[in-house]
Parts: sequence; structure tokens; C-alpha cells
Amino acid sequence: MSTPDKKSLSIILFVLILVIGGTYAISFFARGYQISTKGKISFLATGIISATSKPKAASVYIDNKLITATDDTINLPPNEYTIKIVKDGYLPWEKKVQIKKELVYQTDTQLFRSAPDLKPITLTGAVNPSLSPDNSRVIFSVASASASKDNGLYILELSDSPIFLAKNSAKQLSSNLQNLDWSKFTFTFSPDSKQILAHNITNNINYLINLNTSTDYKNLYDITAKLSLIKEEWNAQEQQIVKNKIDRLPLELQAFISSTSAKNISFNSDENKVLYLAQTDGNLKENVISPPPAQSTQSQSRDIKKDNYYVYDLKDDTNFLIGTKDIYNLNWLANSNNLIYIEDQKIQTIEYDNTNKQTLFAGSFNKDAVYTWLDGNKIITLIAPYNKAQENLYSISIR
Repeated sequence: MSTPDKKSLSIILFVLILVIGGTYAISFFARGYQISTKGKISFLATGIISATSKPKAASVYIDNKLITATDDTINLPPNEYTIKIVKDGYLPWEKKVQIKKELVYQTDTQLFRSAPDLKPITLTGAVNPSLSPDNSRVIFSVASASASKDNGLYILELSDSPIFLAKNSAKQLSSNLQNLDWSKFTFTFSPDSKQILAHNITNNINYLINLNTSTDYKNLYDITAKLSLIKEEWNAQEQQIVKNKIDRLPLELQAFISSTSAKNISFNSDENKVLYLAQTDGNLKENVISPPPAQSTQSQSRDIKKDNYYVYDLKDDTNFLIGTKDIYNLNWLANSNNLIYIEDQKIQTIEYDNTNKQTLFAGSFNKDAVYTWLDGNKIITLIAPYNKAQENLYSISIR
């Protein structure tokens, strides 16, 4: 082989070694290894914390020491650490986590406002509000002696419309008539959220309203004679909806969930976590599904007790106890991994793994009317600003 050929071969081999070595080094450091210069040079196995938050640019503390700001990654030797994420104007987030070598733990922190922003949605009252099963709309009536032209039946779409706080953001479906006062009715949505059953308990009058068509007094008919058939049809719809939800779950989990009510099971917005009310005692075995290497290290509850709420993570194969069936108005906070519920005249939130319990709002509000906006940034509730004042729908900005 000639000298030029030897030089070319040497260069090719040198470049190849650099590429292979560089690739290996990158993968080595990406898995969390660091170079230790204590004593002889060696590689130290670490884990990685990917500190993320909404909103961004929050301070990250590890064991009470300020380390960095979100969004950033932190290499740490395997051990248990207390992570705290704080930002001015927001409630602090804190959690103990077990860091394992070569694995990434992502905080995925949702911060909530420490001073919620309260704004009225209605100004002339809101009577008997009802939330649709798909959480997308609220039906209510208005009965204001000072604004008779505005009295009637209304619907509020819980979408992220830029005009949702405008005076007329709620759409009037039907005005009151001489012999029709919508404030005397209660409202029930169909399981598919497309129809409303309006019931007047005093006169035993029932109207079925289709939300996909315009509502006019000329097409309002008393359907009391067909009421039992309608309820039977709706019950069948609900059973099918519940069955479809349960069929998506592992068989081992299905055994603990009743198929009789949609209230017994609900998914978060990403549909990777399920809140369920246990209907029987038993033990949920390990590895129902193959868990990822970076499975949550928070304390689980796989010993299932009847009449307790749990959250099962369909990706992590983790199961967390939330509390007993007496928890009031327990629901997912839309577009998050948090749950909300009512406790001692407070709107509380807790993460799906039963950590970071926080108060979102405390004061005078109607605990039977607490709904979340579809983006999860606001809570809707009924508030009377002072004693004997008319209740109105208010939005509470929480994040």
C-alpha cells in the first residue's frame, strides 16, 4: 500500500473512531452519567430531573437549595429528594421523589394562582344551573324582576371563546311567556349532552328540548306521557357510555368498577388516567400492564377497598387512593392531572397521586354548582356577593 493510501486510511479510521466515540459519549451522558474527578477519573451514575412547569420560569429548589429555573434538567445521584417549585403570584408545588440512575423524572408541574381572579358571567341572576355530562355547557334560567326582557332559558358554552365574559356570552334559548316561567323548572341533560329534559315539579309538566335545533314555544310539547320511555332510553344510552369506558380498561381493573352509573368512572383530558369508585374489595395485582422504567415512585394503594375513590394510571400501572365516596363533587380539573372537590366551603385541588393538596378558592359559593372551563384555567360557580343577594354565575381564574 502506498504512503498516500496509508494516510487516507488513517484519516478515515481516525474520523470513524471519533464518530463512534462521540456517539457513545453522548448516549452515556444522556443517560445521566457524569465525570467524577474525585480521586481517579471515573463515571458517576446519576438520574435526571426534567423540571417543567406551567407557567414557565419558576424557581426550582432541591432539598431547599435553589438550583435552577424551569424548564431545565438537573443531574442528581440516585436518592430521595424534595423538589419544590415556586413562582411569585402562584401557590408553591412540592413533592418527594426517588431518583434512579439512568432514568428521567419529569415534574410536569401545574402552578395555581395564589390570588384567583373573580369576574361575573351573568348579571341578572342564574337559577337551577345544570352541567352537561360532557362538561361542555351549562343550562340555567334567569328570573329578574328588573330585567323582564332578559328572563328565560339560557345556555353557556364552556369553550375558550374570547368573548365569554361579555355581557351576552350566555345564549338565550327561550324567553319566558305568560304561562311559562323557566325559573320554575329543573333541568337534566341527556347522556349524550344533546337534549334537555325540563321538569316543572309544581305542575308536573315536562318538556324535551333538542339543543341542535332552535327552541320556540310553538314546538314545546308536554311529553309527560312519554317520560318513562325517554328515561328508559336515556338509561340505555348511559349504560352504553359506561360500558365503552370500562371496556378500555385492563380486565383486572374492570372487576372493581360498577357499570351502573357514569359517575363511578371518568377519564382525565388526556385519557391516560381514570378516576373510579371501587364497588368491591380486592387486590389489584402488580404489572397489570408493563410499566415504564421511570414509573412513579409515589406511595400506591393496590389493596382496594369498597366505596373508595382511586386513580389508576394507564401508562404507569400505578394506583392511588384519593379518599372515600363522601368526597363532595369530585371531578377532574379539565386539561390537567389534577382533581377538584369541595371541602368546608373551599374548592380544593389535589394531584392524581394524592399529593399537593391546595385551596383554589374559599368563600361563599354554591357547592352544588362548581364547573371547570374546558381549558381548565377557570372554575365556574354560583355566588351571591352579599346576604339575600341574587346568585350569579362567576368565573374564577385559577391558573
